[in-house]
Amino acid sequence: MFNHNSIKLGTFLHTITFLRHSQWWSKEKLEEYQLQQLKKLLNHAYTNVPYYTKMFNSLKLKPNNIKSFQDLQILPYLTKEIIRNNIDDLKAKIYPEQKFEKSYTGSTTGKPLQFYVEKGEWAAQIVAYGSIQMNWAGRTFFNKCVQISGYIEKPYQYKIFGRALVLSSFHMNDKYLPLFIKKIKKFKPKHILSYPSAITNLAIYIKRNNLEGFSSVKSILCHAETLYEWQRELLEETFQCYVHNQYGQTEPTVFGGSCKHSNYIHMFPEFGITELIGKNGKPVKKEGEIGEIVGTGFHTYIFPFIRYRTGDLGVYTNKKCSCGRNYPLIERIEGRSQEFIVSKSKKLIPLTGVYGLVAKCSQNVNDVQLYQDTEGEIIINIEKRKGYTFEDSNKIKNNFQKRFGDDFIIKINSVDTIPLTKTGKYQFLNQKLDIDFFQ
Repeated sequence: MFNHNSIKLGTFLHTITFLRHSQWWSKEKLEEYQLQQLKKLLNHAYTNVPYYTKMFNSLKLKPNNIKSFQDLQILPYLTKEIIRNNIDDLKAKIYPEQKFEKSYTGSTTGKPLQFYVEKGEWAAQIVAYGSIQMNWAGRTFFNKCVQISGYIEKPYQYKIFGRALVLSSFHMNDKYLPLFIKKIKKFKPKHILSYPSAITNLAIYIKRNNLEGFSSVKSILCHAETLYEWQRELLEETFQCYVHNQYGQTEPTVFGGSCKHSNYIHMFPEFGITELIGKNGKPVKKEGEIGEIVGTGFHTYIFPFIRYRTGDLGVYTNKKCSCGRNYPLIERIEGRSQEFIVSKSKKLIPLTGVYGLVAKCSQNVNDVQLYQDTEGEIIINIEKRKGYTFEDSNKIKNNFQKRFGDDFIIKINSVDTIPLTKTGKYQFLNQKLDIDFFQ
């Protein structure tokens, strides 16, 4: 979460003004712009960043050898492990120390990643891109908005001159939800910005208690977690409005989101170059094929990310959205590689539809989380509701066994509570195995 006092207003205004025009450029003009930005970034990295100087020299290349998107594939991937081992050599020498701001990723494997962004500049740029996508959802600065976030200590507070009601995702439980529902109805927001898991908890509570949604809400924008199709369907049914999806990361490499015309993720070409790489190490070109998202960010001069393996998996599409923007599209985000379970035969199994296996079996489950630290074995941690019995456990276990067959051993474990991450996000799968999509 950004401190809005630290955002450079001039950078924000310049970026958002540019994006309002560039989003309607032709495909050819966007690609020309990308190649210009790539050339500038590579020259800067070679001249000013020790890691990239060594990399180019070891390959016997110069930045001017990279003249096309295809040429970019000559360069090796930047990985989290490389960043950890070369963090000082990845810092650009021409920036004074006070410009470097530490940033950290969350982690599902216990190994958070540290890197640097430019103080004030990066926050202004990401807010500008986010504002453009909020405009796609119909939101303006003057509209009232509910934000569900893990970055506040109180259960709720009002911000931005009273135009935002911020609710804590840590308090999305039966104790606080009745209060939150009253606050939202009184506030009458036009939009809701939330982690998918947090607003899903709100929707489930509303349906379970036969309550009405919020008639003032015209759109919901989900961000910071994978939005699954079953969640989208539940949210649109409960709140009777369109659900938008925003895709991005703490690492400054790629950014995108859906518009009101389709659920496709529109990847901002102004933000950087997005590659979708298959298991064979080559770009994915087949409709519906899954690849790992590899990003080169154009706003990362202080600590360049060039061909960074995000660990996120996307589904390729060559279709065009009817909105008229000539942005590259991703059909959907399949999740992170760490959001797959591993079978006895070492197959990666996505979690699509898996959450519904619990919901269909029992109404007596308050929360659920899968845990895996052994290939071919899943532990289902269940936070029970009143009325939960041994029969519920049997139904859940049998349903999972039917779905996955002999490739998995299924175990049920009762827990008092399912903890959220440090930033208030819900983690459906606690995956302890270190998964590499390319292997």
